[in-house]
Amino acid sequence: MQCADFVKNMGTVCCTWGRYRMAGRIAIRDIRFPTGRTARAVQLRGVVDAATIASALQLGDPRALIVIIGGAGGMSEEETRRLRPLFVEGLAPLAAAERIAILDGGTNSGVMALAGQGASRQGLTALLIGVCPLACVSWPGRRNPRATAELEPNHSHFVLTPGRRFGDETGIAYAIVQMLSEKMPTLALVVNGGEITYDEVLRNVAQNREIIVLAGSGRAADAIAAVWESGQSGEARLAQIVARGRVVLFAVAEGPHRLARLIRERLWG
Repeated sequence: MQCADFVKNMGTVCCTWGRYRMAGRIAIRDIRFPTGRTARAVQLRGVVDAATIASALQLGDPRALIVIIGGAGGMSEEETRRLRPLFVEGLAPLAAAERIAILDGGTNSGVMALAGQGASRQGLTALLIGVCPLACVSWPGRRNPRATAELEPNHSHFVLTPGRRFGDETGIAYAIVQMLSEKMPTLALVVNGGEITYDEVLRNVAQNREIIVLAGSGRAADAIAAVWESGQSGEARLAQIVARGRVVLFAVAEGPHRLARLIRERLWG
């Protein structure tokens, strides 16, 4: 049973029950994974402002934020193998050393799984925040017959949103990102990706965030890289990215250490 199942008045109620705590429209719980990680999960019910969500997450004092946009189940085994060093040997050590928080979709697939593997290699010291619809996911101790994905077990925090399909969480995720960007430098990292990736890239464009696109990572990232280099596209969303985006291309072949150096330079000059 979820805490929301027995709370009758969502407007003012504050209660405790087992591992659950409810305050207003937010339920807070710990999720324990077989990896040994205990993640803090904030479940939203209805409209909750970004500052309230961030306060409930209790993120501490990260120095910067990276938003990872990209492939999930659509990534091939070969793409995953090629990209793993960029996360495990490049991004993860940098995030741990520089106290960089990472925000992604939180499920155990594609780039999100790679981010989790990198965090595990660093002793689970980095902040790794997954934002996803509650209705679409499951985790140890929560059976969900409608789930199409499992939560990634090395994330430190989750925001579990309303919505019935992946993509419904995007507005909440970028409200959080925009609020955090007022307190710290942020950038986006585009790796592979499908249809939802284009929407997320345009949200970063709208928020005037620099976007590192991993050329050679496949699918959406490669399409964006190709259009950026040519300077033109007949497809409206790609044309908008070219016209308004702050895009930096990075070739996958350059390797994890060059990626870490580029991220550090773009965050702090």
